Amino acid sequence: MRVMITGATGFVGFHTALALLEAGHEVSLLVRSQGKMEQLFGRDRIRHFTVGDITDEGQVRQALAGCSAVVHSAAMVSTHASDAEAVYRTNVDGTTNVIGAALELGLDSVVHVSSVTALYDPAASVLDEHSPPGAGATGYGRSKVACERYVRGLQEAGEPISITYPATVIGPDDPGLTEAHVGLRTYLQQFVPLMPSGTQYVDVRDIARVHLRLLEQPGLNGRYIIGGHYVPWRELGGVLRRVTGRKPLELPLNAGLMRLAGRLADRIGNYVKLDLPLTAEGISYATHWVPMDSRSVEQGLGIGFRPVEDSFRDAIAWLHAAGHISAGDAGDAVA
Repeated sequence: MRVMITGATGFVGFHTALALLEAGHEVSLLVRSQGKMEQLFGRDRIRHFTVGDITDEGQVRQALAGCSAVVHSAAMVSTHASDAEAVYRTNVDGTTNVIGAALELGLDSVVHVSSVTALYDPAASVLDEHSPPGAGATGYGRSKVACERYVRGLQEAGEPISITYPATVIGPDDPGLTEAHVGLRTYLQQFVPLMPSGTQYVDVRDIARVHLRLLEQPGLNGRYIIGGHYVPWRELGGVLRRVTGRKPLELPLNAGLMRLAGRLADRIGNYVKLDLPLTAEGISYATHWVPMDSRSVEQGLGIGFRPVEDSFRDAIAWLHAAGHISAGDAGDAVA
């Protein structure tokens, strides 16, 4: 089976490509940088690739040639207000190009990688595969909701599409430095915020396993919540202490003041790029997380999630190996 993958030089796409290659499948990659692709995969491992962009229909079709399936994981991921219009345009145009072309060409299986933000509703008690698209009034969430409505409409019309919804993704071997890993670096080097609510973490390798299962067993078309483990903010310091052997500084923070700080950071971010996990949209999710029900994956696909401590340990070890944190920050994770 040859599978076209968008976003293969990003975190989820890279690990999905690795899982397919290790299972003996071929991949066809649509990448913006051949150099980055070769740095990640090596010069000879990827036989089929197209240098291009998901917003270019011709380049998308070139990458799809000869494929029987596609995983669309490429997206511009940013909750910074200054990026909002670029995020919306890239994500919506890219999704309509990739998914639309795949269906026109008659591919057997289409996997669209969505996000918890596509379903986010602060009034909900839980998010599952039956949850409607969220409000997504701003930025990244708005773009994912628009993509969700488009893809779900095709799915409900009977097209062979699966949609996956990862929570906050962590793990090793991140081709860049995702916002989740920027956050983890902050917790290790500065402090863990003690706020209401928490965050749900899922290992990138578990996401790749879900995608492999969906591709190897056509007909499992549906919606799959990949929620992993919910970790309240007040328990996060304990998780990090068990992994690193170090007690992180824990700082009580008022949720309302944090949301105000996020709005201020957005305004400042219009003029100065801030390397901080602090945005109005991000803080909204962080202070009012809605739990995700992953039974569609655990029972429907028979795939469980590795312990969250293992995911944090491997993520921290990678952060150290990549030079993002010191050995002292990583503690026992690199001992």
